[in-house]
Amino acid sequence: MAISIAALEKAAAAGWRGTEQATLGDWLLRAAEGFTGRANSALAVGDPGLPLAAAIDKVCEWYRARGLPAMIAVPYPLGRPQRSKIDRLLQDRGWSVRGGSATVLTVVPGCIARPAAMARVDVRGEPDDDWLAQYHYRGQPPPPIARRLLMSAPWQAFGSVRAAGQPIAIGRVAVAGEWAGLTAVEVHPDYRRRGLATAITAALAAAAAARGVTGIYLQVPARPRITGGRADKPGQRRAIGGMLARWITLSTGRSIMSSSGCPILTAQ
Repeated sequence: MAISIAALEKAAAAGWRGTEQATLGDWLLRAAEGFTGRANSALAVGDPGLPLAAAIDKVCEWYRARGLPAMIAVPYPLGRPQRSKIDRLLQDRGWSVRGGSATVLTVVPGCIARPAAMARVDVRGEPDDDWLAQYHYRGQPPPPIARRLLMSAPWQAFGSVRAAGQPIAIGRVAVAGEWAGLTAVEVHPDYRRRGLATAITAALAAAAAARGVTGIYLQVPARPRITGGRADKPGQRRAIGGMLARWITLSTGRSIMSSSGCPILTAQ
């Protein structure tokens, strides 16, 4: 299941795509009316085909033309943002980290794709209106464009646990190549601590495993007490969505760097 940081970031980008995308050398520029940082930032992986300063200027021009703040997603080895020349240059030019950093965790599908007897999970190829009504982004109902992003992967599935016909827990898995990403796992406040997030995660991991994926990734915020993209070491046990699992192989950090005065937006 070994994978490079660059390859994992590209797989994740394919699982949550902007409604408009362009390339700058190897970099990927994405826009989606400002909804989520991942879909509205330039993924700085590989060679942009220009000197870095000129490439950053091109990124600014591209986002300015779309009325969006210029943002660049900068991946780096866990706890070592100083290893990124791009990160250092952006900091020197006065860009700031918006909303903190994120940690990407990976796991073998079989570690979490276990039968969950505590709840029946309905898995569908598209989100229905009831699923969308349960979905929130940073605590708020999403804009209409959200459905296009939810359906933007090469393949995706949507899980839900229902009571009286209405979703009380939801989640999404997106598959691109041999990798799948878990997103939008959410449980209604009245039904938390009942293992529903575990059931959703297990069912979606099983659906991804059936597609032949070799690894699953999940992005989580770095812990508040840790700054600069630092987070816990790879291989450490983590409680994710009510499930305790051993996350292995690779952890990466990511900063979303934004030019001064831009609104706060962070990675999906």
